[in-house]
Amino acid sequence: MRGFTGMTLAYVLLLAPMAHAGEPRETPTLSVPLLWESPGCGHQRLGSVEIELGEHVSEITQDPNVPTVDYGRAMKLLSNAGAAKGANAVVLRWHQGVYFTRSGKQSRRPVYVKLRGAAIRLPDIATGCTLQPVQLAELEARSRSGVAVNVSSREAFSGE
Repeated sequence: MRGFTGMTLAYVLLLAPMAHAGEPRETPTLSVPLLWESPGCGHQRLGSVEIELGEHVSEITQDPNVPTVDYGRAMKLLSNAGAAKGANAVVLRWHQGVYFTRSGKQSRRPVYVKLRGAAIRLPDIATGCTLQPVQLAELEARSRSGVAVNVSSREAFSGE
C-alpha cells in the first residue's frame, strides 16, 4: 500500500479467541460485560454500539509525545454505550487501533481506538449459556499483534 510512511494503522478483526499474551492486567469494572462471541443461548439483539477514543493525528503532527489511548477506558465507554441501549452484554465485533510513527519509532500504545459491538440482552436465567468475556490484556495483545500497514491519515481515519 502506498502512502505516508510516518503513520501506522493496525486493523484487527476480533472474531475468534486468541491465546492470552503479555503481562496480566486487570480488566476494568464494566457496566455490562464485553464478550468475544455471541452466546449460544437465546438473546435479544438491541443494535450496534460504537465508540472512538484518542486523537486524529496527521502527517503534519510535530509533537513526538502524542497522547495514547487507555484500552481500559475504551472498554468502559463501549460497555456504557451498551448499557445505555438496555443491554446486559456487548459482543465485540470490530476493532481499529491507530499507532503513530515518527522518525521510525512507533508509539507503544495506540493514539486512537475505535471499538464496535452488538448490544444484546441475555435472559435472566441463561441456562447452558457459555460466555467468553473480553480481558484487557488480551485486547491489548490483539492490538499489538495486528498487521501494521503504513497509510496516510486520510486512509487511517476514513472509517474502515
